[in-house]
Amino acid sequence: MRAIIRGSIHGRVQDVIVEDGWIERIGDAGVGERTGARLVDTAGRLLPGFVDVHVHGGGGADVMDASMEAFEQIAATHAKHGTTSLLFTTVAAPDEDLMAVLSAWRHPADWHGADVLGFHLEGPFIHPDRRGAHPVEHLRAPSPEVLRAYAAAGPIRLLTLAPELPGGEETIRAARELRMVVSLGHSAATYDEAMRAFDLGAQSATHLFNAMAGLHHRQPGLAAAALDRPDTVVELILDGVHVHPAVARLAVRIKGRHAVMLVTDAVSVVDMPEGRYRFAGGELLFRDGEVRRPDGTLAGSALTMERAVQTGLRHGVFRPEDVPDVAAANAARLLGERRGRIAPGHRADLVALSDEGAVTHTIVGGRVVHRA
Repeated sequence: MRAIIRGSIHGRVQDVIVEDGWIERIGDAGVGERTGARLVDTAGRLLPGFVDVHVHGGGGADVMDASMEAFEQIAATHAKHGTTSLLFTTVAAPDEDLMAVLSAWRHPADWHGADVLGFHLEGPFIHPDRRGAHPVEHLRAPSPEVLRAYAAAGPIRLLTLAPELPGGEETIRAARELRMVVSLGHSAATYDEAMRAFDLGAQSATHLFNAMAGLHHRQPGLAAAALDRPDTVVELILDGVHVHPAVARLAVRIKGRHAVMLVTDAVSVVDMPEGRYRFAGGELLFRDGEVRRPDGTLAGSALTMERAVQTGLRHGVFRPEDVPDVAAANAARLLGERRGRIAPGHRADLVALSDEGAVTHTIVGGRVVHRA
């Protein structure tokens, strides 16, 4: 099926000609191309659809609900805010719960929301002292055997682990054999331990600066290693809470536009009223835009990719021309996906923004899944 998506690209109104969900050409659609095609005139600025590799929930639903109904609610909620591809992200939990989540996903014939590229396993292979909101009783040392069992249950695309734990190196090797991307996080790793893990094939850092030691001029740890390492990418949560804008600006200045990817770390409270909710087996409080445990520990966020982009631009963390990379292309490249760019041969995943930066259209595979 052919579609024509019209909007402003690099300051000029152009047509994105789409065939069966993939971009065929960018330019002015000819008479033959328009015949029988579905035209979507966004009257907005077209960007690649946002790619979020770290999503726990949204719209009142949680990934750990382990149901297709919850999965679709999450995907539809984030699609309203410009996300066209995402990874469902787990928390540390009993094996039977994780297996239930991973095995619950089925590719449906009819889907209304962001594309689901698989799962991000964020636990249980994390350090107890850097666990954040993950329940300590469900943490365990990294294990290639356990990881293989999880992988047999469902499509794990990204694994977060603490490389300094016993079994860390062997599990990184196993993950790479299973074609997973390995991200270092929730970790007390030293600089040398982190660098060793990157040498073994780890490629990214999970929510940089959070759940790891901060920068110290004599005792550099994972954050310093991730910034120092030119062949890694880093996640940033730009909600104004997790990372101060000044520190975020430093990270982007050091890593450059091609090595930073925005993530939300969003939990079920996205698009929900403030109040008390459940997450990772415990209570959380959503108040004043922040999501915390009763003891004050941050427990994910209420962030959307739409707002992350707006926050980054407002605070000068990156420039408007950097948005396609930090919000889409870098994450897509990390996962080996042909999306995140408006270019022939790439998935027709697009977002249209108003002059004020608000999402007006979200288009997944050439099909409008959200219109403001």
